[in-house]
Amino acid sequence: MQTEQFKKWMMVGLIIALVIVPVMGPIQGQTIRADEGQPGQGQTIRADEGQPGQEQTGEESSESPSPSPSESPEIPSPSPLAPVQTSTPNPEPEKTPDQTETPGPTQTPDPLPTATPPSGKYVLLTPKAKYKKGKLKGIRYHKVSGKKIYRIQSYTTDTVKLELSQDTKFEVYGGKSKKEVKKKYVTVSSKGVVKCHKKGPKDEIYTLIKATSKTTQKVQYIYIVFGKKLVCHNKKTIHLYENYSEQLTFNYARSKLTFRVSDKKKAIVNKKGKITAIKKGTVYVTARVKGSLKNEIKRKIRITIEPWIVSAKDKLYDYDDMTRDLKEIKKKYANKVELMDLGESYDKRTIWCLRIGRKNASKRLFINASIHAREWLNTQILMRQTEDLLRGYRNYRKRFKNTCLYIMPMDNPDGVTIAQYGFSSIRNKKLRKICKKAGHADIWKANARGVNLNNNFPAGYKESEERNPHFMAYNGKKAGSEKEAKIMMKLVNDVKPTAVINLHSTGSILYWDFDVEDPLHEKLYEMASKIHSFNRYTMMPKTGSTSGNGGFADWIVYEKKTPSVTIETGTVPCPLPHSQYKKIYKRNYDMFLWFMTEY
Repeated sequence: MQTEQFKKWMMVGLIIALVIVPVMGPIQGQTIRADEGQPGQGQTIRADEGQPGQEQTGEESSESPSPSPSESPEIPSPSPLAPVQTSTPNPEPEKTPDQTETPGPTQTPDPLPTATPPSGKYVLLTPKAKYKKGKLKGIRYHKVSGKKIYRIQSYTTDTVKLELSQDTKFEVYGGKSKKEVKKKYVTVSSKGVVKCHKKGPKDEIYTLIKATSKTTQKVQYIYIVFGKKLVCHNKKTIHLYENYSEQLTFNYARSKLTFRVSDKKKAIVNKKGKITAIKKGTVYVTARVKGSLKNEIKRKIRITIEPWIVSAKDKLYDYDDMTRDLKEIKKKYANKVELMDLGESYDKRTIWCLRIGRKNASKRLFINASIHAREWLNTQILMRQTEDLLRGYRNYRKRFKNTCLYIMPMDNPDGVTIAQYGFSSIRNKKLRKICKKAGHADIWKANARGVNLNNNFPAGYKESEERNPHFMAYNGKKAGSEKEAKIMMKLVNDVKPTAVINLHSTGSILYWDFDVEDPLHEKLYEMASKIHSFNRYTMMPKTGSTSGNGGFADWIVYEKKTPSVTIETGTVPCPLPHSQYKKIYKRNYDMFLWFMTEY
C-alpha cells in the first residue's frame, strides 16, 4: 500500500514540475532557466537570486497542491519545486503521437536549494572618492573611527550623487552636532543625491552619510566635506580705463581657482586673477573653484577711455589751470605723488613742486620750466607729460623704488601771469606799478619785480647794465636776491639731484657744453647726446649761455657739480603759439619718458 502511495505522489510531483511550474512562471521572485528544450528533457531548473532586499526561501507557492496529512502520515512528500532529472515511471503512461523519447529511470528527488546572496563587493562607485582611514574633521556627532570609509570633497553650491554597487538605503548619519543633523543642513535622497542647504561664504559643512545595502545589509560610510561658497572681495561692477589692471581677490587661494573672460578682445585675465582692460566696452570675468560645477562668481568689467586731467587743447594754460590740475593729480594718484608747497612769489602765488617716488631714492631727477615768463607753453607740455607718466605708473613701479622725480612746472608764476594777462593781473599795487613802468607785458620775461630770474643765481652773476626793473634785462640787486631763485636753490640743496633738465624756448637747441673737466663734462655729453637722439635738437657748442652768467643751469653745473641740460623748445619767437604744442610734445615725448623712467 505504501509503495503505491509513493508512486502516486511521485507522479503528482512530476506533473507539477513538468506542467504547472513552467505555466505559472517564477514563484516568489525565482527565475526558472532552461538551457534548451522544455523542462523534463534533462535540464536543471535553477532558482536565481531574488530582488535586492527580499529574503530568498525554498517554500512552495500557496497555489501548489499538497497532500493531506491523513493520506501520508508516515512518508513526507517531496517538494514539487525541487529540480529533478526524470524518466517516465512504471506503469508507463500512454504515449501520444508527439512523444519521441523514452524517459530515463526513476530518480529520488533532491531537496530544493536555498537562494544565496550575491557574491559581489559592496563599494562606492562615485568618481574621485577616496577610501581610507583618518580623522573626520568637523564630525562630532556619530563619529566613525578606526575603519576605512569613503571621503569626498565637494562644495556647498554643488550636489553629490552617490552610486553604490548594490541597491542602497541612504541616511544622514553624522555631522558637527546632533542639532545640525536635525536642522537638515545636509539631506540625502533615496537615490543618493546629497545636497547642502547652508551656503554661507564662511561656512564649511561636514557630514557623514550611512549607506546600507538592501541586499546584504552591509554598511558603508561616506564622509563629505562641503567647501565654503566662493566670494569675491572686489565690487560687483569694476570700472577700468583702457590699459589699466585690477587684481581680483577671493576667500580662496587663487591657485585653487580658474578664470575666464567673456570677450578677450576687450579684456584679459591671467591665472592669478589679474584683469587688464584692452578696449572700451563691457565684459564679464568668471572665477570658479577647481573641481566644482557651480561654485563660481562673476564680475562685470566696464571699460572706458581715461579722461585727461591736463588739457592739451587749452590755448592759454595758466597758473590757475596748473594749480587745479596739480591738486587733481594729487587726489587721483595720492599714494604715488606728493604735492610740495615750496613757498610764495612776491604776488602771493604758491610755487609748486610735484614729487614722484621715494624721498630717499639713490637717483633724484629734477625738471623745471617757465623760469622765463613768456615761455609758459613748456608748463603745459611738462604737466601733460607728467600725467602721462602717472597714467602708466604700473609699468614703472619698480623704477620708482630707486628713483625720485621732482617736477617744478612753473618757476615764475607771477611773470607767467603778466605774460598771459597783462599787468592788471598783478594784485599788489606796488608791484603792478613797477611792472607797468617797465612795459612790454606781451613779451615779459622777468618776475613781478622786473628781475630776470635766470641771471640771478650765484654762478657768474654780474650786475646788469640795466639798473632798474625791466621786462628781461635786469639781473637784480645781487645774486640770489629774488624769492623764486631762493626757493629753487633751497630745493636743490635739500634734494641734491643727480641730473637736471631745464625747459626754455626757443630754437630747438640744446645747451650742454659747459667749461668743466671730465668726468662731469663726459656726463653732460652723454646726457645731451641721448636727448638729441630722441628730439634731434641741435647740440650747441660752448657759448655765452654756458660760460657762467648767473643762470640756474650755470649754478647747477659750476657750483653743484651736477649734469644739467637746457632744452630750448619751439621754432618761432616767444611766446610760442599753441599751434606749436603738438609738434613739441610729440618730438620730446620719448625723451621725457626716457629721462623719467630710465636715466
